Parts: sequence; structure tokens; C-alpha cells
Amino acid sequence: MGPGPSRGIGLHIARAFAAAGARVAVTGRSPARLEPAVATIDGECLPVVCDQADPRAVEALARTVEDTWGAPDILVNNAGGGGGGPVPTMSLEAWQRVIATNLTGVFYTTRCFLPGMLRNERGDIFIISSMNGKKADPGSAAYSASKFGLHGFAQALLYDVRRSNIRVMVINPSQTDTGEDTSPPHGPGIFMHAADIAATIVHLARLPGRTLVRDLDIWGTNPFPA
Repeated sequence: MGPGPSRGIGLHIARAFAAAGARVAVTGRSPARLEPAVATIDGECLPVVCDQADPRAVEALARTVEDTWGAPDILVNNAGGGGGGPVPTMSLEAWQRVIATNLTGVFYTTRCFLPGMLRNERGDIFIISSMNGKKADPGSAAYSASKFGLHGFAQALLYDVRRSNIRVMVINPSQTDTGEDTSPPHGPGIFMHAADIAATIVHLARLPGRTLVRDLDIWGTNPFPA
């Protein structure tokens, strides 16, 4: 598992993999958020404080995981952040912060964990993008640029690693409820839940290794008010 599971979509992904029997390494920038999140994961879990925008922190993360369990079979790049605002008023610092976390951080993390997957000649790399990686909204220039960029990165990465039996899969969620899952599974006025994304990723990881789903859009069926 990879960066970002201390809350939101990442936490639900970590829970789902743990429930499926996987050992999960979870990360977050804040120990205050990471510790209570880990307490909700039922299974073998390795918490590591890590800022995905910091190359040295990501290198230390990869060493910790490999020293503990060996090279991972699955990497989920989920860490991300929004912000920035409209281009006319966006600061350079805001632009660089979003790009560093959402795009460059995915490069750092993938590069650090790839050697072990290449040695083992197998692995699954999931990249959590967004529907904003295919359609921008007003005020989302930095966020959308980072998410559009993930698609180009993932396509090139797949060509680099496919002959080593490594799958690269991009997940594009639409609007998602990231709290605790208390809504019914279907019906009008219900947004897709982070637990649904998690269940989908676990399913993809279980597909035969000869099967590759490269790019998957996930929508809520009927989020419209009754």
C-alpha cells in the first residue's frame, strides 16, 4: 500500500485490503491523524509518517516497508490535495504545492517502490486520479493539471514496466462521500462512497495477472435528489 491512507478514500482502501487479508503500510503527514486511523484498520498494519512531496521521506518509507515485509505486491498512490484557486489570483507557491503532492509525489513514490516489483517481476500500481483529470472545472487549474498529468505519467509508466508483469491502473472517481459508510447501497440522492472505490480496487487486484484495466471511471449511479 502507498501514501495517503490516514483519512478519506485512502483510509477506506487500507481497510478493504486489510479485510481481504493483505498486510498494509499506511502513511500520513500528521501522526495525530495517522494513529487514530490505524486503530480502525482490522489487520496487520504498518504506520509510517511520510510527506509524499518530500523525496527523502518517500525513500525512507520504501526502505521501512521493504525491511519489514519485503517488496510490496501492490502500491496505491492516493495522497493528494486541492486548492490553488483561479489562475489570475493563484500564487506560484499554491501551484507548486499542488503539483508537488499530486503529481511529482506519485513519481517519487512509484520510483522508490518499483525496483522491488521489477526484481519480483510482478506488481500492481494503482493511481487515484479524478474526473477532474479528464474535465476541468473553474478554479481547479492546479488540481486538474496534476490529475491530467497523472494520466500521461501512468500511460508512459505502463510501457516501461508491462514486460515485467506489472499492471498500472488509473482510477477516476466522481464526487465521493469520504466519511463513514452509513448510507444504503442504492437509491436516489446517494453519492458514491469511498468504500465503493476501495471495493473496486480490491476486485481489480484480484483479477488474473493476465488481465489489465488501464483506466476506470467510477460514478455514483443516482446522486440526484428524489
